[in-house]
Amino acid sequence: MRTTCIRHGRSAIANHSQPVGSAFVYVCNCNGLRKRDVAAAIEAGATRPRDVFARNQCAVQCARCVCEMREMIQDSRETFAMAAE
Repeated sequence: MRTTCIRHGRSAIANHSQPVGSAFVYVCNCNGLRKRDVAAAIEAGATRPRDVFARNQCAVQCARCVCEMREMIQDSRETFAMAAE
């Protein structure tokens, strides 16, 4: 399920020009967080972007990454729910 970012009015993935599936794609350019960093924080229990930043010892700057982080968290929840069935 793709969500549209309320703040920017476009798909969260549309913010990035690099391939979507790559773990090396930056999610947060301000803090240098990559998909693999966000995924690791989610696996460690992050349920909000705030938790992702705390896990990586940084703070939100411009907030462009928040929509994509929310999408990754939601995708993780959906995957977990499907695996539990």
